[in-house]
Order: sequence, then structure tokens, then C-alpha cells
Amino acid sequence: MNSLFWRGLVLIGLSALLVGCGSSFALKIYELGDPAPPAFGVWTENGLPIVELKIVTVPDYLDSSDILRRSGQNEVIASPAGRWGERLSLGLTHSLAAALSARLPTTVITTAFTSAPRRQIFVDIEKFDIEPDGRCLIAARWQIMTSDGQIALHEHGTFGTTATATDDPAIAVAMTQAVDQLAAEIARGIDRE
Repeated sequence: MNSLFWRGLVLIGLSALLVGCGSSFALKIYELGDPAPPAFGVWTENGLPIVELKIVTVPDYLDSSDILRRSGQNEVIASPAGRWGERLSLGLTHSLAAALSARLPTTVITTAFTSAPRRQIFVDIEKFDIEPDGRCLIAARWQIMTSDGQIALHEHGTFGTTATATDDPAIAVAMTQAVDQLAAEIARGIDRE
């Protein structure tokens, strides 16, 4: 009887484990940046200056699809319920390109290779953190190169915002706002040239 009792306990434990595995939550996917405007049509870009945004570089530990939050001085944790729709370097590149395009409507901002861009933008993200209290900080260096390979502008900046909550949707919004602040400064640099 003792053996029968233990077998029953093992079966109950395995059943509980299987039920727990079968009731997993739905993973949510997030993207940086604002949704594209619902405008239809075709616009000519002939004659507009072309600016090529190179793929944004980020520290290796950030360049994944995990939504990472800082939980201590030297510790980051991944969200258990949310992921970025693409690697962070690509999401940042697309979000930054869209924000620059909105600020520079008479300039073609592209992330695709082009043979004769008027300018090239290189962005290196040094830090892109969400603190436990919801503060979002982005530190970046960027340079703008002329068509003949000369450095037209080389700057460094730190920008920040605070998430309205510490859940994934609020974090995605706060990180988008921080990228938008970076785009505003880069656009000012392009306008100053």
C-alpha cells in the first residue's frame, strides 16, 4: 500500500506539471517607433537629397529580441511576456529612420545601400536602459559623413524619458520617445549643415 500511495503522489505531481505547461501565456510582440501613417498614394522623390542611415550599433548584450530591463547595477532581466519584433539594432534603425523622415520631409532617409547618398549617418548606442523605476535612458554617439567621406558632424548625447508604468507596453512607448529625442537632435545637425 505504501508503494501505491507514492505512485499516486507521483502521478498527481506529473499531472499538475503537465497542466501548468499547457496553460502558458501568450507572448506579445512589440516594435519601436510609431505606426506608419495611413496615407495611400505615390510620391516622387526625384531630385530630393538622399541620406543613408547605416544600421545602428548597440552593445552585444542588448542586440536581441528580448525586452531587457535593468534590475541592478550590473544585472538586466528579460521580460517573460514580451519580445521585440526584431533584433534591437534593426528596430532602432527602422524607428530612427522613420523619426528622421518625419522631421526631414524634403530629404529621403533610407536604410538601404545607395550608391550616391548626400550624407551617411552612423549611430552607436552606448546605453539603452529601462531602470526599475521606469526611467528610460539612451546614450549615443553619431556622425554624419559627406558624400566624399569627410566628417560633417560628430556628436554625443544622452536622452531620457520615464515610462508611465513598468509593463512592456509602457516600456515600448518610453523607448520610442527616447529614440525620437535622438532623432530630433540628429535632424537638427543635418539642418545646420
